[in-house]
Amino acid sequence: MNLNDVGTQLLYTTFPISVTKNDGSTVMGTAFFYSVPLPGKQEITVPFLMTNYHVLSNAASGYILLVGNKAGQPDNNQKLRVDFAADILGVQNYSEELDLAAIPIGGVLNQLQQKNTPAFFKTIQPTLIPREDVVKELLAIEEVTFVGYPSGIYDDVNLTPLIRKGITATPIWNDFKGKPIFVIDAGVYPGSSGSPVFIYNQGSYATSQGITVGKRVYFLGVISAAFSALAAKDPPYFVGLGTVIKSSRIKAFVEDIVKTMNIQTP
Repeated sequence: MNLNDVGTQLLYTTFPISVTKNDGSTVMGTAFFYSVPLPGKQEITVPFLMTNYHVLSNAASGYILLVGNKAGQPDNNQKLRVDFAADILGVQNYSEELDLAAIPIGGVLNQLQQKNTPAFFKTIQPTLIPREDVVKELLAIEEVTFVGYPSGIYDDVNLTPLIRKGITATPIWNDFKGKPIFVIDAGVYPGSSGSPVFIYNQGSYATSQGITVGKRVYFLGVISAAFSALAAKDPPYFVGLGTVIKSSRIKAFVEDIVKTMNIQTP
């Protein structure tokens, strides 16, 4: 396993999240780690567990599954289940309008470390979010990669998600129907909610200036919903389209949360 490869690292940014609702129903989605620098102390980062608001709303309990860490490598023989009570899943840090929820996860990760059962993970950071001028130069049709657990499917032996691809169905630089989202043409299903979406190119790729050789990675946003056919009956017929909340809004959402937190540092 080449952990220096960015594509391999993306495997360990996401985790399956299972939530039992107050009515007894259970939903499974995708969660990921997102870390932001502490204002005034850029060397210190604050990690959050990110997913959609609709995944956590009306939750009675829930859990995520992490893989163990053995000498800086993922330990597939050690699976760590982290349970959350209703008070933690009460989505204190959420936006129903944006369909985003953020749980501060630093304390949980520290507890695992203190118990000598550290987790192996990678975090998405704001440096992966393309600047506005970069977004404006993206093509109307870009290839996208997303990571998650469609229909709850994943490798439960190695505890790794599925990596899927698609294309932009609406330009990233447009706000679809006036909202801070864009649409992708890809295999988006329930369980994909919360999946981070990237531009991940290796080798050669097209830009507004022509063909470029190299590698580029941008964090574009988070899948929020899958489209189903209007005339479909139960169960719904999904048409292979999904909405993506823009990463620029995620960045602003989390930064506003951090400003309200009373974080004690050495």
